[in-house]
Amino acid sequence: MRRFFRAIILALCVVSSLPGQARSQRPLELATLPRVDITVLVENMAGNGTELGEGGLSFLVETDSRRILFDTGGGQTLLGNARSLGVDLSKIDTIVISHGHYDHTGGLGKALEACGPVDLFVHPAVFTERYLKEGSRAVPDVMPFSRDELRRRVRNLVETVNPTSVCEGVMVTGQIPRLTSYEDTGVRDLAFLDADLKTPNPILDDQALFFRVPEGVVILLGCGHSGVVNTIRYISGLVGGQKIYAVMGGTHLRNASPLRLQKTVEAFREFDLQKLLLCHCTGIDTYAEIAKAFPGRLSWPACGTRVRFGGK
Repeated sequence: MRRFFRAIILALCVVSSLPGQARSQRPLELATLPRVDITVLVENMAGNGTELGEGGLSFLVETDSRRILFDTGGGQTLLGNARSLGVDLSKIDTIVISHGHYDHTGGLGKALEACGPVDLFVHPAVFTERYLKEGSRAVPDVMPFSRDELRRRVRNLVETVNPTSVCEGVMVTGQIPRLTSYEDTGVRDLAFLDADLKTPNPILDDQALFFRVPEGVVILLGCGHSGVVNTIRYISGLVGGQKIYAVMGGTHLRNASPLRLQKTVEAFREFDLQKLLLCHCTGIDTYAEIAKAFPGRLSWPACGTRVRFGGK
């Protein structure tokens, strides 16, 4: 019975906490940044340098005034890759966590030790008890630190249910509405809220980072557990339909159904995306299919990749 009520409460949270936020408010005031540089510190694949790949994701996002670490990878390669790339982690002043899975938070402890005082942005659901299915076993999948521990270790702990400003011109979505019928978390059979592996984890903590440069709005994804199309549509509504220029990061399309892949490609065309930098959990076969649909627009940003949006 408790499990039944838990499922009902979760369903109500998804439906009632998010309806039409993008349409019920005026467009966000989002400054146009002249330039944003992104360095891939952690990714599944290694590039041509001495950096090492691991199953995880971490981007360094640099504006004229701020250095933001978007996710921290699984904890094995962040520090070494940063040294190899000449990135001084002590100069980072902000960390944003896309969601609580270990391959995005495993390096958080090392990042906090290496960084100076930081503001940390997380969705409150990262602290929810949850499990991953490994074979027939339930393995706890928890944040490396509790809420109270993080409050003691960071300058400011900012919990982001709604769209929140990270710094001038950069925002995090908070919780993303799940409106499409063909998208799911991508890990429905692997991620659960209970040790009995009965209640799928809706991964409500999934959120994206976005900013605007002269070419248009750029969206950064951790895994896109809310659905990449849901995410793009939500951000488009938040910014009043301004041009979405690029999407970068993980999309969890590696096990996508043919219908989901078709609808995703159609949405990419609808928004006329000019740059697709898809990696991590996108899947090689899915990547190849999207590449056919968008020749010249798609790339896989492996470890060591540096991308500049905006000015030369």
